Amino acid sequence: MKRSKVISAIFATGIFFVFAALAPAMEMGFDVTPKAKLVKLNLQYKDLIKNSSEKMVVFDITLRNVDSVPNLYSITVIIPGVGAAEDFIPIKGDKNLAPNAETKTLIGIASDKFPPQSFTIKINAIESR
Repeated sequence: MKRSKVISAIFATGIFFVFAALAPAMEMGFDVTPKAKLVKLNLQYKDLIKNSSEKMVVFDITLRNVDSVPNLYSITVIIPGVGAAEDFIPIKGDKNLAPNAETKTLIGIASDKFPPQSFTIKINAIESR
């Protein structure tokens, strides 16, 4: 009885590693300032321009200010070998994101592949745009 459980466990572990090796790997890098928390990340594949054959990867990023003072954040997304884009939170205006407040931004990078093999997101607190 014990022998069959051990064999089953070894077999299940082997199957897990076979499927894990077959799954496409996506390398994600995050460099987030301690003044912010990346709350949500969603990737979408959309038309670059309406009714266009060109596509872009859109990063839907939700960020929370975990600092005790209002901050302006720079968000840079990089897809190696494809390109990079940057946006700010808050997106526009003169006010910074209040403590414990949360908001989102959409950052798009033109790409003919989805999902990208790898990407990096850098979030920094900055003084001005």
